[in-house]
Amino acid sequence: MQTLVLVAVFCAVFYLIFKDRVDRFLGVLYGAAATILFGSWYDFFNASQVYQSISFETLFLMFGMMLYSDAMAQTGLFKGCAFAMARLAKNDPWLILVLFSCVTFLLSMFINNLTTIVIVLPITIVMCAGLGMRPIPVVVSEVIASNLGGASSMVGDFPNMLIASSTSLAFTDFISHMFPACLVGMGILFSLIYFRKEPLLLEKPLIRAGTGDKDVLLGMNEPLKFNRKINSGILIFLLMVVLFVFSGDIEIRPSVIAVAGGILTLVVVATRKQEVLQNLNYKDIAFFFFLFIMVGGLQASGLLNRVSYLIWLVSDGHHYAQAILTMISSGVLTIFLNAGPATSLFIPIAGDFTQYADHGYIWWALSLGVCAGSSAAITGATSGTIASNYLAEYGKKMGLEGKEEFKEFNLSFNEFLKVGLPFMGLFMLFSAFYLIRYLYV
Repeated sequence: MQTLVLVAVFCAVFYLIFKDRVDRFLGVLYGAAATILFGSWYDFFNASQVYQSISFETLFLMFGMMLYSDAMAQTGLFKGCAFAMARLAKNDPWLILVLFSCVTFLLSMFINNLTTIVIVLPITIVMCAGLGMRPIPVVVSEVIASNLGGASSMVGDFPNMLIASSTSLAFTDFISHMFPACLVGMGILFSLIYFRKEPLLLEKPLIRAGTGDKDVLLGMNEPLKFNRKINSGILIFLLMVVLFVFSGDIEIRPSVIAVAGGILTLVVVATRKQEVLQNLNYKDIAFFFFLFIMVGGLQASGLLNRVSYLIWLVSDGHHYAQAILTMISSGVLTIFLNAGPATSLFIPIAGDFTQYADHGYIWWALSLGVCAGSSAAITGATSGTIASNYLAEYGKKMGLEGKEEFKEFNLSFNEFLKVGLPFMGLFMLFSAFYLIRYLYV
């Protein structure tokens, strides 16, 4: 009875979020409240269990990395990197797609991939409009590249932060295990786009640029200048990386390093400190706070243990089969729930398998699955939704709404699927072979 009610609450909340009927923060807030009330009434989820279900390590890690990303964004370093790629591309459509996707991948490894998309996207769209390029193929490539880049390191995206905070995996573990796989993923992405032979140029070039494009276009001709603030920010980040690498030896949690680094960057680097604090995405942190409570309630009800037992039963206890099932099921669920919630839900399930033996590769299977699922559809990752909305708004600003040309700025769910779904299948196929290596380690 208690399990069915909590499953119904969880499904109802994420159905409403998926359909955009309710803000995702409010959805999980109401869901967490219902979980606490029902759990207390039937005495299976008390106050102590509620507190224990919240991963404060993850929340502080997110807060610290957000603080660092937003403070460094004010220096112009990230925009400068994107502008440098624009100059290097020299108006070649295919080179623009590859170079902008690569810079998105690299930036997403070390700063929040949402921040990366927000910085790179406006430059990309202005370039496409100015050169008569179709923006959709480039934007889809960047969104998938941001997912791959974020999955390559411990601090690049929320799913890996969740996994890192729930395990003893170190910064170097993510680089050595996830980076090679995601690098191959970039090759799969470019090959898929190339062999689809989708035209990159518009049939009819746009007549005028959108509002505010002049400043962006002028910025493309300015070389990046490394000033004191940029150098200080880079130095702080290198120090954070060194501490992340040796965090196990010096017994300092990654969250402490992230928060300390974020605050130091805010004080030393940020030129508009109040703006950084005001623009910080506190809703994302609050979203995960309440999501942890909902997942904790499901775990207390025994549902997640039953799911892990079912996977164990279907796999006949074979560890590789468990990893593949975890990867596929988490990937499919990510399409509908988004990457963060799907990872939160699967961490207790994957954790059950590590109790039988030291099977660290179950975490890589989970990370690879979530990365594939988040790249399959717009709904898989928040960056996809942001990209779609920004592209549509740009088309409206150019006065294209209602005209035939607007279709080039309308990144719909189905349009994204044309690249995202085949990519998910190919990347999962590669990941299945990639995970075989862990059977012999």
